[in-house]
Formats: sequence, C-alpha cells, structure tokens
Amino acid sequence: MYLSRLDVLQVRNLKNVQISCHPGANIIYGANGSGKTSLLEAIYLLGRGRSFRHRDLRVVVNEDSDELVVSARVEREGYSQQLGIKRTAQGRFEARLDGESLQSAVQLVKQLPLQLIDAHSFTLLEGGPLQRRQFLDWGVFHVEHGYTNLWRRFQKALKQRNQLLRHGRIDKDQLRIWTAELIPLSEQITHYRKQYLVELNRQVVAVAECFDGLGILDIEYRPGWDVQCSLEEVMAADELRDVATGKTNHGAHKADIRVKVDGVAAAERLSRGQIKLLVYALKLAQGMHFQEKTGQPCLFLLDDLPAELDYEHRGQVVSCLNGLGCQYFMTGVDKSDFTGLVVGIDHQMFHMEHGVASVGGKTGK
Repeated sequence: MYLSRLDVLQVRNLKNVQISCHPGANIIYGANGSGKTSLLEAIYLLGRGRSFRHRDLRVVVNEDSDELVVSARVEREGYSQQLGIKRTAQGRFEARLDGESLQSAVQLVKQLPLQLIDAHSFTLLEGGPLQRRQFLDWGVFHVEHGYTNLWRRFQKALKQRNQLLRHGRIDKDQLRIWTAELIPLSEQITHYRKQYLVELNRQVVAVAECFDGLGILDIEYRPGWDVQCSLEEVMAADELRDVATGKTNHGAHKADIRVKVDGVAAAERLSRGQIKLLVYALKLAQGMHFQEKTGQPCLFLLDDLPAELDYEHRGQVVSCLNGLGCQYFMTGVDKSDFTGLVVGIDHQMFHMEHGVASVGGKTGK
C-alpha cells in the first residue's frame, strides 16, 4: 500500500499542492515555515481525520478559506482507490473512498495505517501512561478485528460508572451493575494487549539489533491493578476510595508499559539521544509487526529527521525503512542532510518554499 498521488488544498500555507509520490522514499526539504511539516500533517489528516499538531482544526484550515481538502490515490496490491477527506473550520467532517462515504474516523484509519515520528513522539518514554497506552492500542486495533467494539463497550461502561461515582448520593445497586460490566471488559482488553506485546517483543529485539548502543530491549505490561489479586477483588476493596475520588481508580484505563534496556527502565538508563533512537526502534518494530500480521506495510511520516538523530543513526533508520519495503516521507531543512542517506536508493525529493512543492526544479503541481 502506498500513495501514488497526493492533492492538498488549504492546509495551513499549502493552498494548492499536488505531487506524485514515490512508492518508497520521499524527502521533503526547505526552510522553516516553508510547509514541510504541513505536508506531513495533510497526509496525517487523510489517515486519521485530525491533526497531530493542533486539536483546533480552525488553525489548520488556511486563513483565506473555510475548509480544507486532502485526497490521494492509494495503490494496493492489484488495484487502486481514491481516498479523500474534507474538514471545515466549523468542524464538519467528510471522508470518502471511491466516492462512497466513510461513516467514522475508525473506518478511515483502517484505510491508511500511519506511523508518525516527530518531536512529540519522545513523550512515549518520557511522558505519562496515556501515550504508551495509545501506542499499544494502535497495534492491537490494527490486528484484532473485534478490538474496536470491545474498547467502545469498555469506554461506555467506564463513563457510566464514573458519572455515577460523581453523584452526591450513589445508588449502590447501579454501581455494582456497572462494576460487573466493567470487570470482564477490562480483563479482555488486558488479554489482547498482553498477547500483542508478546508478539511485538520479537520485532523490538530484531529492530534493536539494527541500531548501535541500544542493548537488549524488553517491554513489560502493567495492567492497571495489582496482579496479586483479581480485578474483582481490587475493585471491591476500592469501592470507598472510588466514591471518595469520584472516579474508577483501577482497570485497563490505568494500564502502562515499561520499556527496559538490559533489565533497567529505559528512561533511567539511556541518554536523551538514545531515547530518541529507542522511540524510532519501537515505532519501526510496530510497523514490522503490522506488516507481518496483515501482509501490508504501513506508511511512515518522519518529521525533521536530521534534527533528532545523528548521521549514523539516520542511516540505520532509513535502512530499516527500506528493509520493510514501505513508503515513507521525511522532512529536513537542508537537502545535503539526505543526499548521503539515499545513495543507491530509488527516491523522490521535494523542495518546499512558501507553501509550494517543486521536484527537480519544476513545480509539483
């Protein structure tokens, strides 16, 4: 799966950009503010229906317009499809595949599986548990067909239980009904996540061997409650605390993962530069696992690669991406930062300037 053509209208300073994409390496370079990251943002919008830079899409739509449009020709094995999205400054969202409406962002995500690595990706190790749960759930969502429905049911039960806990006078019978609903859902989510991590660990070890200085990697799952007891026992003992705090204090929504290097927590052992490299390794391993399970590569977006990694490790990342046979888009300021990386590799370069993409001196329109 790869994008053969990309059309972007009114995404930030990209008023009207059309480019023909390479099925493998696509390099986008140019000065700060030229539109490099906006081009990645447009692809992300196409695959997720939202921006990775800002929650408020009103700032993503060009100031001279009231809507943005991103569309692409998606090449699949033996056939191609036209995928497109429209977002308005008022919040209206439309997505279409070959002219047929997609009813939700979940359907959109399945059409264009993306992996993004940018400056904020490093919160995967240094930030709170939410980022690590999102990393985990991305993988489970894409390989377990029933996971989306399970997750929705869990979120509904959790929301209902928390609303009940926030009331001044609590109906204990209702509380126990929602608790009984929540426990098996939480246990099923935990089962899927643990099963996924067992499989992912193999790819993590394999990818880590491609990078110098990372050591032996392992990911440990923490389910969100004391595993010495059943979740039913934990929640029964926690009822008074839940009432006092107005929230459910244990369950799959409190889960976390701990990434270890040579048996020690990565955040405690690695330097800042090594942590960046480890995030690349984790994302690449997840892409490798996705490809092994589905037979399809996912698409990688790497924002400002030269600023995040030294030259040697950049080469190792590019080598891994080429080994996956996936399409990827990389941004950077200087063309010279990439020329040595793609020697002997078929690729396409785009120069961004004032929101316009040019290829080989010709405007990419």
